[in-house]
Amino acid sequence: MDFVNPALVYGLYAAGLTVFGVLYTFSLKKAGRKPLCALWTVLIGTVLAVVCARLFFLLPALIFGGAPWDFGYFVALRPDEMSFTGGCAGFALGAVLAAKACREDAKAALDAMAVPGCLLVAFARLAETGIGYLNMGEMPSFLPAAWPFAVMNGWGLPELSVSTLSALAALLCALWLQLTGKKPAAPGLRFEKAVWMLCAVQLFLEMLCTTSSWIPFIISFIHYEQVLCAVILLVIMIRRTVITKKAGPLILTVLMLGLNALMQFVQDKPYLFPLPGGTDLATLSVVVFALTSAGLIAAWLLSEKVQSPSCGTSSKGI
Repeated sequence: MDFVNPALVYGLYAAGLTVFGVLYTFSLKKAGRKPLCALWTVLIGTVLAVVCARLFFLLPALIFGGAPWDFGYFVALRPDEMSFTGGCAGFALGAVLAAKACREDAKAALDAMAVPGCLLVAFARLAETGIGYLNMGEMPSFLPAAWPFAVMNGWGLPELSVSTLSALAALLCALWLQLTGKKPAAPGLRFEKAVWMLCAVQLFLEMLCTTSSWIPFIISFIHYEQVLCAVILLVIMIRRTVITKKAGPLILTVLMLGLNALMQFVQDKPYLFPLPGGTDLATLSVVVFALTSAGLIAAWLLSEKVQSPSCGTSSKGI
């Protein structure tokens, strides 16, 4: 699949990286860090984002089969055959390497890029609206059937752009971080909070997608990007449990992820789970998925309460 609107895609990527670079430079200065780190982050992070986006996308095919085994395919940078989560991981790795190259503390650098990073995610998600038939869902009647909320399918009919909803979620995450970032926090906590919120919300938004890349699912019906988000959430919360010695947030996280997976199984095989008469499975599914994402956000807020700022020095951002 080729670009549907290359000017829109490249324009939004360029605008996102520019906004990120400017805000990240300002954030580093405010935190008393070297502003040059922002330039190296953009350069190294962009390269690693592309590489990791492709590698993460190919991972299921390498494990379960299904991809052509030729070098040309593996190095082909097809816009609809990239993992967004993998791209974010690559960019974050680039930020860490840039901080090391500038002899800065990696955790402080990641904290400083939390808000700019969320804004970059918003631009990148919005750029997805110009890439083929990517991340489409059923168009609700209460939204305007026009860009950016809708994209046209192969029959010229409007479908919901889930990528736009992901962009709005990233903007809200940036706003929340900005409003709650004044109080002291342990090093790295601000960045972890940003990643957590983005993954928790995306876990719900992925369920709205009816079209995606050619490897949208894993384990029959669960979205691949959801699996990546769930793994990230578990790793973060296990790490925080080791630090805080409190298992409550981890238990809540596991319960919410389990409930999300169970609801997907019910949705995939409803004949195994008879529901009371009149129950609309589609509506029930959306409600349960939304509640699990809300429960994951609650798990983070609970984990914040059991970790005092004395665990580390204050982290400053924009």
